Amino acid sequence: MLGSRLSSTITTGRCLLAATSHAEVTGSIQKRQMGRRQPKQGKPPILPPSKKVLYHVVHAAWQKPEDVEELLWRRHAYNNAVVSLREVFRAEIAQNASHGQGIEAMKEAEALEFDELILENQKRNEAKRAARESRESEATKETKRVILDEIHVELEKRNLEKKAAEEEVKRAIERSSGFVDRENLEKKILEALEKPTIYDFAIDRAGNKYFVPQPVKYQEGTPTRQKGRLYDQTLGTQMGMMEEAAGGEKRHLEQ
Repeated sequence: MLGSRLSSTITTGRCLLAATSHAEVTGSIQKRQMGRRQPKQGKPPILPPSKKVLYHVVHAAWQKPEDVEELLWRRHAYNNAVVSLREVFRAEIAQNASHGQGIEAMKEAEALEFDELILENQKRNEAKRAARESRESEATKETKRVILDEIHVELEKRNLEKKAAEEEVKRAIERSSGFVDRENLEKKILEALEKPTIYDFAIDRAGNKYFVPQPVKYQEGTPTRQKGRLYDQTLGTQMGMMEEAAGGEKRHLEQ
């Protein structure tokens, strides 16, 4: 008896220890999974839901008995009028059907009217199409005219440029008669040596130009030893050729 009690007590303690360790392990796993911050608690489930969550009941105000009787009478009168109108319409439809003006006749008339409207619409579309084609043809003609005018102006401009280029080529050909080539090279060299062209000149305040004297073909006298200043000259009124200002004539100056 005592032994069975001790064994049951030991078994119960072991179960409690195992449950406690399992709860601790589960609590640590849940804490790790939830994170460091606990979520905020909502409304406790024991509290009832708020009124706006359920529904809103509209309670109509009570009316006076005489008003209720009047409205009820008006409702019955309206229903009787609607029933009477339906009977009148049924009788009218039956009468029209007996005279060939029933629903089928109305449908045929509507179909005929629809066909007439379709034909009228087609005529209107044809008229608009013809007007549109005429407008497009006029616009096309105007566009062609403008393009042809631009082409004509461009051709005239190119013809003028061509004529100017031809004149320039002719003048260049005329000038080329005095150009230096292999055939007249020796002749041009001799002419340059015999008649050199001078481009250096000095000018005074009055506008008179004093040109460098023409160089001699053969050096006369004792040559200078200072080769670097062989061609240094001071232009003035003592030597060379002078050209007076305002289109005056040229005259030679002797030293």
